[in-house]
Amino acid sequence: MEFMTAPINIIDFIATMSFYSDMLLQRLASDLEKADILDFFSIIRIFRLFKLTRHSRGLKILIHTFQASAKELFLLVFFLVLGIVIFASLVYYAERLQANPNNDFTSIPEGLWWAIVTMTTVGYGDMVPRTYVGMLVGALCALAGVLTIALPVPVIVSNFTMFYSHTQAREKLPKQRRRVLPMEQVRVRPLRPAGAAGGGLHHRRMNAIKHHH
Repeated sequence: MEFMTAPINIIDFIATMSFYSDMLLQRLASDLEKADILDFFSIIRIFRLFKLTRHSRGLKILIHTFQASAKELFLLVFFLVLGIVIFASLVYYAERLQANPNNDFTSIPEGLWWAIVTMTTVGYGDMVPRTYVGMLVGALCALAGVLTIALPVPVIVSNFTMFYSHTQAREKLPKQRRRVLPMEQVRVRPLRPAGAAGGGLHHRRMNAIKHHH
């Protein structure tokens, strides 16, 4: 059961099944004009690269870091989603307060894209607020994004440093060897004379004969 539930084996199984599903779908959709879209399933085979974690210590450290920082990452995603929804709604209504013929925010879902780009400090510039109120909302959105992303980063870096230091310390340890005692602690047992055992047996026999007589 542990073999079936191992993440590496699950990735290997999905990558293998994607090959056969791709072949099957290509045959079933051979009459379609856009059957090339089904080639997307072959991309799943790229996940086999995760098998390199068996041989790469750096990837193992990274995976352990993400596992140890799961709570912090969850909080990061939660606050980002919360901020994205709030600022997308604010910028949508802020751009409608004044006359704005070049309004890029025609709906709240389009504002979600702008909020994601702004809070993550990417800033593509394809959508920009043009009113003063919208610019104020944009400035607050950028500041909130920087603070939200920066807060859990020290915890993640601390976990990464801990796992990295632990790995480096294990590499510096000497390999296990057999415990060999020094010559001073070796105790030599005195050897019995060759006839000691035989002599004792001879005396016991003589005593038994005398007692019998």
